[in-house]
Amino acid sequence: MIIAGVTGFVGFAYYCESNEVKTVTVEVPSIVEVVKYIEVLTTNDIEIITYVDQPLLVKPNVTYEVPSDDSEHDLVEGVKFFEGFKPNRYKCCAGVPTIGYGCTDEKIVSKGSVSKPLATKLLLEELNKVRDRVRQAVTVDLTDNQLNALTSFAFNCGMTNLKKLVDGNDRLNDGNYTSVEEYLPQYRLAAGKPRKGLEKRRAWELSLWQGTPTLP
Repeated sequence: MIIAGVTGFVGFAYYCESNEVKTVTVEVPSIVEVVKYIEVLTTNDIEIITYVDQPLLVKPNVTYEVPSDDSEHDLVEGVKFFEGFKPNRYKCCAGVPTIGYGCTDEKIVSKGSVSKPLATKLLLEELNKVRDRVRQAVTVDLTDNQLNALTSFAFNCGMTNLKKLVDGNDRLNDGNYTSVEEYLPQYRLAAGKPRKGLEKRRAWELSLWQGTPTLP
C-alpha cells in the first residue's frame, strides 16, 4: 500500500513489498489525477492506492477553459464541432495522421493517445498561432468574426490555400471582401473528392465571416 499527497503535489509512487510508506513528491499548483486503472480510496488530502507490478505515474489534472470572448468562443466551439475529439491516433479523410481536435503535430500524434483537456490546450495554442499567421497574410482590415473565419479555414486547409484565397487580382488583399464569399466554398475537396463535411464547414465559416455563425 502506498500513500501519495494530492493537494499541490505530484510524483512517482512505487509498489513496495514491505509495510513501509513511501512518497516521492514535487510541488505543483494543481490537483492530482491518477492515470491508471487502480483502486483508489480518497480521504481528505490523501489518496490510499492499492497497486502492484508497474510504477505508477501521478499527473496533474488541468482544465483548459474556452475563451469567454463571444467571437473567439464561436471559433473554438465551431472547430471542435467539425474536427470532433478523437483520443486515439487516426487518419483523416485526406490520409493525414491526426489526433485530438485535428492535431497533426507528429510529436503529439506519435504518442498514440491524448486526453480531452490536453487536446483542448493544443487546439487553443494552434488556433492562436494560425490567427497570427492570418493577420500577417491579410493586408486589409478585418472584423473579429472575419479573422476567426479565416483562422478556421487556414487551420483546416493550410496557409498555402489561405494565401491563394486572399491574394491575387480582385481578391481580399486587393480590397474585394465579397471574393471570400465567392471562393471560400470551393475548398470542399479531400483526396480529390467533394466531402459533405467540408461543404458544411465552409458554410459555417462563411456564416462566421458574415457575423451570423450558425452550426449545422
